Amino acid sequence: MASSVPFALDQPVQIIAHRGYSARAPENTIAALSLALDEGASAVEFDLHTAKDGTPVLLHDATVDRTTDGSGHVTLHTREDLTLLDAGSWFSADFTGEPVPALDDALKAVEPRVRTIFAEIKGVRRLQDVEAIVEVTHDAGLLERTVFISMDWALLDEVRRYQADALLGPIVEHTTRIEDAFARVADDERSLLDFDARILLAHPELANRAHEAGVALATWTVNDVGHAQRLLELGVPRITTNEVGRLLAWAGTLPTG
Repeated sequence: MASSVPFALDQPVQIIAHRGYSARAPENTIAALSLALDEGASAVEFDLHTAKDGTPVLLHDATVDRTTDGSGHVTLHTREDLTLLDAGSWFSADFTGEPVPALDDALKAVEPRVRTIFAEIKGVRRLQDVEAIVEVTHDAGLLERTVFISMDWALLDEVRRYQADALLGPIVEHTTRIEDAFARVADDERSLLDFDARILLAHPELANRAHEAGVALATWTVNDVGHAQRLLELGVPRITTNEVGRLLAWAGTLPTG
């Protein structure tokens, strides 16, 4: 499934399920990832931290308090501890008992159907933990289908240090980082820029600048079809959303020729 051309798409737009289908299932769980793929998404995004024992796990926050029935920093919990937490009830009783998934389990669940994974590295115990994230992804046979993204660009440097041909996506969440972001990916065909959609909508000239420089673009988090349409018109075909069904329905109306 890997393309010989980094970031090549065989469709007008790629709808990326943000933390899985997070509008209809608890974020960063296998249930949310599976539901997104069931709905027809070809790409998923999730967040990563490392646990006390160094295991990469899917979790947005640095603590487990918001999305589980546990408490405390993720680095205080082992993989086994996290599997015993309930990461579903906060969202709906229908998901009671849904665990915090380890990265290897999540990748095993999505591997047969996913085309692209956007793995956001949120935090690690120490910089060397990045190697475990890369190794787990490699062992799952998904390295060529995974774009490692992060707001902490030093973590992406570590990914590249362990895997020279890894696909990277520096996240641009503030306008103050724009110049550094473009400089970072200049002449690097295996890096894209992942923009907060509000920046691109407010500064559409950035999309043209990226195209002229040969830089691929992705964007987050877009739940409005009108915004999605405008971004696509700007030449931004990778759109991350919580509302997977809504955006897939819109994408289904686009001409394919």
